[in-house]
Amino acid sequence: MGKVFQENDKRNTPIWFMRQAGRYLPEYRKLRQEKGSFLDLCFDPEAAAEVSLQPIRRFDLDFIILFSDILVIPFALGQNLRFVEGEGPVLGDLMAIEKLEKLNLEKCLKKIAPVFETLDILKQKKENKTLIGFCGAPFTVMNYMVEKGTSVSHHKILNFIRNQEKKAERLIYILQEISVLYLKKQIKAGAEVIKVFDSWAGILSENEYEKFVIKPNKYINDEIKKSNPNIKTTFFPRQSGDKVLKFIEQVKCDILAVDEKYPKKLKEEAKKRDIILQGNLNPEILLIGGPKMEKKINDILFDFRNNKHIFNLSHGVLPKTPVQNVTKTIDTVRNYESRKSTS
Repeated sequence: MGKVFQENDKRNTPIWFMRQAGRYLPEYRKLRQEKGSFLDLCFDPEAAAEVSLQPIRRFDLDFIILFSDILVIPFALGQNLRFVEGEGPVLGDLMAIEKLEKLNLEKCLKKIAPVFETLDILKQKKENKTLIGFCGAPFTVMNYMVEKGTSVSHHKILNFIRNQEKKAERLIYILQEISVLYLKKQIKAGAEVIKVFDSWAGILSENEYEKFVIKPNKYINDEIKKSNPNIKTTFFPRQSGDKVLKFIEQVKCDILAVDEKYPKKLKEEAKKRDIILQGNLNPEILLIGGPKMEKKINDILFDFRNNKHIFNLSHGVLPKTPVQNVTKTIDTVRNYESRKSTS
């Protein structure tokens, strides 16, 4: 385990960024151009490891996160996937549930075996950094599979879970099973922390949230903890609002990533449950920079001062973010800690 979770290292707030490896970095853009398609880059272990390490070399962040994508799971399950510049992911037709249920999930994961090779390379090169593996949460992955890409209205997925509920439950079951297998293989390859991204958790009603967010995430957490009790689990049920309190009642995670809006009671509940809170600078503020950004960073550090806290964003780094704003954020966090330790 990297130095972040050592008991004797309590002074500093660790820091990393969602999408810390990506288009805002010139070294990433250069390598991306050389490799061609986004998936080609993801499935080239040496190149993907290099991309994972680029922000570490530039910023000396505390965590390395695997460079990959949550949509490698639909790809492994046989759904066509391509990434279109300026549009994002485009997925093919969803295979019939009956056919998906007959798939050998272990065999499916062989299609994305380069991901595990990437982690193996990173394990050798990580030094004292903590290595994060990840997957998309079942509901968020299902959202992309049904919508066949990114959606604003989420009309297709909401129609699917409300009018074809049994099929939706069967698909969620497949996705939670393959997610557990996928994460276990990542852990075997060297991941020390796993993160589950539920980016679209916030679009569901309370009953739907219980069924399609809490239940599958609890299953994933419980299964990982059974076989790997020392692995730190992180969940990000984005835009959950007050429902996040019910989430942490049932999903016994080590780290909870939060966006900008969360219930006041969360900090107290997290402390009771010994949950580390991670977040939560708005990526738009990181993009803009300046005094507003510095003030917000200091406000966040003050706000979470009585909690175990990892500094991060409320979502991913935006592609046009100036590199100097990322550097300034890291300096502000570390200088805040320095001031605190001498006060």
